[in-house]
Amino acid sequence: MANTFTTNLNLAIPSIGDLNWEIEYSGLATAVDDLGNLFCFTVTASDPAVNGVVFYDGFVPQENITIKAIGLFAQTPPAGQDMQVDVLKNGISQVNPGILADGSQFEKTVLASPIGFLVSDRLGLKFTQVGSVVAGDKIVVTLYYQKEAIPSP
Repeated sequence: MANTFTTNLNLAIPSIGDLNWEIEYSGLATAVDDLGNLFCFTVTASDPAVNGVVFYDGFVPQENITIKAIGLFAQTPPAGQDMQVDVLKNGISQVNPGILADGSQFEKTVLASPIGFLVSDRLGLKFTQVGSVVAGDKIVVTLYYQKEAIPSP
C-alpha cells in the first residue's frame, strides 16, 4: 500500500497498521509538519506608497519556497481606496496582490494561489494600487512562506 504525505513538509506517513509509527512517531511527525507554516520575513517601505513603483527587488531564496500570504501594515493607512502590493517573480508581476483595505492599518491576505520560488528566482514587491486621497505611508510588508523541505515524490 502506498504512503500518504503530511500537508506542509511532505513527510511520509506509513500505511495504517504500522504500530511503531502509530505509537512512537505519528505525533512527532505532525508537530514537525506544523513547523512548515512558521516562516516569514518583512520588507519596509519608509516613503509614501506610489502606484506602479517597485519598492523592493532582489531577494533570492536559499532553498525552494512558496509564498502563501501577505501581511500589510501602514503607519498612515491608505484613504480613498485599498492599497495593493503584488509579488514580482524575476521582475514579472504575479497579479496576486496583498490588500490593505481603505482606512485599515493592518490586514493579512491569503493568496488566491501560492507563488513558488526556486533558488534561481528573484523576489520583488510592487505597489499596484494606493489610496486615492492618502496613498499610505511607512509600510511594512510581511511575506508568509513555506520551505520545500522534502521534494515531492
